[in-house]
Amino acid sequence: RCVYMPAPALRFSVCLLLTSVAEAHVFAHARAIAVASVRHTGSVAAAPAAALDSNPVSRRLLLRGAVWATGVYSSVGSAACASAYTVSQVKPSEKETYEVAQKGDGALRVLWVGAGSLSGVFKGLFPAGNEVVAVDLVRPDRTDYSAATTYAAEHGYQLRFEQGDATKLKFPDGSFDVVVSSMFLCQGSELDVPVPNWEEIVVSEIQRVLKPGGRFGFYEHIEDIDKVIVDKVFGERSVIRVQAYPERTNVIAGVVRKV
Repeated sequence: RCVYMPAPALRFSVCLLLTSVAEAHVFAHARAIAVASVRHTGSVAAAPAAALDSNPVSRRLLLRGAVWATGVYSSVGSAACASAYTVSQVKPSEKETYEVAQKGDGALRVLWVGAGSLSGVFKGLFPAGNEVVAVDLVRPDRTDYSAATTYAAEHGYQLRFEQGDATKLKFPDGSFDVVVSSMFLCQGSELDVPVPNWEEIVVSEIQRVLKPGGRFGFYEHIEDIDKVIVDKVFGERSVIRVQAYPERTNVIAGVVRKV
């Protein structure tokens, strides 16, 4: 369903290099201010101390400002290295991503967007006790549907299919505890009639049908899809985790929550 592209190892390396350079500029600047403060007042000013704080969020915000100020970020840098949240260098696992998204007490109502033929159930992606509603524009054939629902019942959870358009989900606001999708957001480029901002529209619908505090787990091939999910829709405070390892795979995965 999605075209596999070679992993952008060179771009990732350049991003790390730019981050290191930016970090050096930030802390050199902070030290210079501190020295100037000592010369004029005999004591170190508070501002440089804050700049040298080891808190990861404030430190990344400083780095983001430094990278943007260089003018290099927009031409070659990956946005992941300039965000106020961390993209962990870990090879993503689809099953683990779904587990984190469905972490919670009691039975959860789960929306599975872009379920396709429902073959994903055989990967053990859904725990016992949950209610899973699978959505896709194309209905699976009877054999696939029967096999999937039988497997789900044998493993202790409910599975049903609803045919529908992910850009216009037919569920009320706040209907689900969890939404998950795999290799689905890349399909916007395959539409017969291109839809501008298709990915953002779909993710906005996903956010809409989530309950407050509900989680969205994604496992995708699109480089920097986190910039749509996090920066444009859910917001940086929503991030539970984002994982990518460009030197090994071009998959990016993560879990965000509706805040």
